[in-house]
Amino acid sequence: MGIQEVQNQSQAPAYQKKKKAGRAEGFQESFLQNLKNRDRAKQADTAVETEAKQAVADTQTEVKTKVDKVGMGRIGTAPGIRVNAAAMQKTLQAVEVRHMSYEESDHVRIAVTEGYTLKGKREEGEEARVYVEAKYEDGRVEAYQVDMAKVTGQTAHVIEQFALETMQEA
Repeated sequence: MGIQEVQNQSQAPAYQKKKKAGRAEGFQESFLQNLKNRDRAKQADTAVETEAKQAVADTQTEVKTKVDKVGMGRIGTAPGIRVNAAAMQKTLQAVEVRHMSYEESDHVRIAVTEGYTLKGKREEGEEARVYVEAKYEDGRVEAYQVDMAKVTGQTAHVIEQFALETMQEA
């Protein structure tokens, strides 16, 4: 890489769009025209914002009514785990996470494509219960206690099915 010399220093290039002196009325005319158009632009922006807010409100209302109709809740954002809101009240109970290791658990399911790992441990006591820990690929950990007396054999819920498998394993 070399250093380039500046030649003809005495003749600086003239600006191409240089306006001549005495043309101040052109600026004033342009300024007044911009002021007139500014009010129109504000009205148009306000109308667009109102329409956008209404569209967002309509979408939120539509989503809310669909969720209410379906009655489905999600456990985290994992695509494979869905729990019916009614089943959540009857069979599943959210509990404190124990951070159980693989060795401590009675049954483990790693769902790589769905992005979660389930670990289950049979609870000792009068009632048949299973502790289920769900760890997601984003690092979140959720824990549930499943009341096995209320779980049917033909359940379609992932955590309840996993709890049934854990009872059979142990």
